[in-house]
Amino acid sequence: MDDLLLKALASEHGTPLYVYDGDMIRQRYNTFKNAFETRYSPVKVSYAMKANSSLAVLKIFSSLGAGVDVVSGGELEVALKAGFSAKDILFTSNSKSPWEHELAVRKGAVINVDSVHEIQSLSKVAASLGKKAKVSFRVNPSVNPQTHPKIATGLKNAKFGVPIEDGVALEAYRQAKADSNLKVVGLHTHIGSQILETDSFRDAATRIMDFALQLKKELKIKLKFIDLGGGLGISYKGETNIIGPDDLAAAVVPVVEEGVKKLGYRPELWLEPGRWFVGPSGELIARVNSLKKTPDKKYANVNAGFNVLIRPAMYDSFHRVRVLGKLGEEETYDIAGNICESGDILAKDRKLPQIQEDDIICLMDAGAYGFAMASNYNSWPLPAEVLVEAGKGRLIRQRGTTKDLLRNQIA
Repeated sequence: MDDLLLKALASEHGTPLYVYDGDMIRQRYNTFKNAFETRYSPVKVSYAMKANSSLAVLKIFSSLGAGVDVVSGGELEVALKAGFSAKDILFTSNSKSPWEHELAVRKGAVINVDSVHEIQSLSKVAASLGKKAKVSFRVNPSVNPQTHPKIATGLKNAKFGVPIEDGVALEAYRQAKADSNLKVVGLHTHIGSQILETDSFRDAATRIMDFALQLKKELKIKLKFIDLGGGLGISYKGETNIIGPDDLAAAVVPVVEEGVKKLGYRPELWLEPGRWFVGPSGELIARVNSLKKTPDKKYANVNAGFNVLIRPAMYDSFHRVRVLGKLGEEETYDIAGNICESGDILAKDRKLPQIQEDDIICLMDAGAYGFAMASNYNSWPLPAEVLVEAGKGRLIRQRGTTKDLLRNQIA
């Protein structure tokens, strides 16, 4: 999105402001889907909505016929509101409450079971409703995805998934198959996020296909689908050598095809990226409130902090920065947020055109885990959101107010 458009949107809607490129989201979805559909059939590409759960963004995916991966009862209800069919919803969480089980069973979503213990609790809920719960299991293949430890989910000791090792996952499927309240339909894994190489994806696919064969041989289970998750990373620093959907498909589809030959049947292949679809589509726009010079630093203080974009503080993440409408001689700045925490630095040591008060800066690639992780910390209302389609922006979330901060409180 060009600087003139972003500056105009900032003027119209104020800052801080999230702006998303809807046309880019559609293009990236189609690119990813095509990479797999040209190599394997049947394929279902879903969207991991925790990356960005704004209703207007979700409606883009539902209009494209995507499935959706949800991680809470709230996400499940929002997904239905956005137009997703329950049969296209996969509910994945390591810790589901009874009401979430009830909601998922009642609506007919596929429930991704995360432990042997969950089998019993889910079965009780299904029995009480007089329904049969559709289940898959999230299995842990014990693969290191070479990413940030906080977003690595396929490691041996991760909190997610039923381990394949020591026969734990096999026993889980055995119990589920024997339970009259459950219907086994799938097999799922997800090893992490922001993964930038194909080896770990290939390793996970190999272990999953081997396990699918074990399920057939030992339990006579024939799967409707095998879900290899998401996790494909994006270029936050402008790198040009980041792997893309074609690289991922070229790495894992041959493994799946080889497994299919051994299985003797062809399950649907499911995938569920989140960040790759929406990350590059989003920009966070903020206003420069003031400038500060210390013996060692120059700070540009902006009207957004880690309450609006927590990734730099939580994950030491890098987002490129530009000063809208400015070129010329550069100086080195830290972009400092307005939260009362020393760790609230949105960008460190960035060479940027000389910044002045009231300049508008843009933090790039903020469409994933930006607004979705925003909070009211320091009693800041939530920012507004705008969706741009065909070069025109429309407000999709009103800016929060002080009244929102007090809503539901009882003094």
